[in-house]
Amino acid sequence: MAKLDKAQAADVDVHDPRSFRPSYFVGREVIDLICEVQTRVVEQNVLYAGSSFPSLREIERDVIDFSLDLLNAPSGAIGTVTIGGSESNFMALKTARDAARAKGRVAEPFDVVLAHTAHPSLEKAAHMLGMRTRRATSSIDFQADVSQMASLIGPQTIMIVGSAPPAAYATVDPIPEIGALAEKHDLWFHVDCCMGGFFVPFAEALGQAVPTFDFRVPSVRSMSADLHKFGYAPKGVSVLLLREAALFEHQDYRFEDWPFGHYATSGVAGSRPAGPLVAAWAVMQKLGRQGYLDIARRVIALRQRLEHGIAAIPGLKVIGRPAAAHLFLASDEIDVFAVDEMLEAKGYSTARAWHPDSVQLWVSLNHDEAAIDALLTDLSQAADAAHRDALRARNREAVYSR
Repeated sequence: MAKLDKAQAADVDVHDPRSFRPSYFVGREVIDLICEVQTRVVEQNVLYAGSSFPSLREIERDVIDFSLDLLNAPSGAIGTVTIGGSESNFMALKTARDAARAKGRVAEPFDVVLAHTAHPSLEKAAHMLGMRTRRATSSIDFQADVSQMASLIGPQTIMIVGSAPPAAYATVDPIPEIGALAEKHDLWFHVDCCMGGFFVPFAEALGQAVPTFDFRVPSVRSMSADLHKFGYAPKGVSVLLLREAALFEHQDYRFEDWPFGHYATSGVAGSRPAGPLVAAWAVMQKLGRQGYLDIARRVIALRQRLEHGIAAIPGLKVIGRPAAAHLFLASDEIDVFAVDEMLEAKGYSTARAWHPDSVQLWVSLNHDEAAIDALLTDLSQAADAAHRDALRARNREAVYSR
């Protein structure tokens, strides 16, 4: 433990009110619950849910049913728990690929059309699955450029993807318009809802204006949503949802020609720790829809306080229309990365993006009104200094993951 303490000395303190990096803290009580249930199942393996651990099968079914209901899936829809959003997106592409192969109407290699802001996990999945991506080069008002995406559809295109919202810009793509493209060209339409799947439905219920983003759009065939984000579960648990149970045959992998009998998995992973799944289920049981709604209300109030405060600072602006907990700060007048460096010097932790240069600020229940007001004061001072002294950032790097 002493070695661990030493190793973690330079880590970001996710509970520090000056940390505006991604955080899903909703209280010590939830953390304690997660620790307790994970300890109980630390030796259990989801791979053997159908034989040794039937409780895990029941728990997974509860998680999927909650997710399908939340995202307005029709009767007959189905889902799978995965180890994360990247695996959910990977399996969506794999399922679409194998469904297209079964139809035999399109020559390989298959193409997938992506918005400019689509998550890199989709690129990685396509690379690993022998598919090609056709990515738009720009956005319109920080949403997917549907016209440009339409121009990228070709004879080998089998799939199109939108995000609700993407990690960049935090603005939900025009899912109905992308869905109309999918319907017109008979494409598999996947909505990457990893970021917003367990937040945007509650934001919408609270009156936040967002495009229709889920299975209410008839052409949506699959959705990914991360429980380890706004489901407030520990890392390592996401869902992939399919509109029709019949599509699952293209997701499932089975093998029997070896001495140990039937082998079947619905994801990339074989062995999977039970902890994240059971913890996700426990948090879901504890919070319920009303609990998630109450948390969303509190987070949105803090985010809006931050948005309004930024709008009052000369030279700074929020880009797009934030739909979840995060927003992006930019400027047409000063170097926003220089502003970010001044925040870092005061102990703040943030993230950066390009197109345009911007700073991600992520609000969570680690923050309160006082923390938001303190940030706004420091932002105002930094923006004034950057403007007065024409400051330029020493570092222009933006890193999502490394």
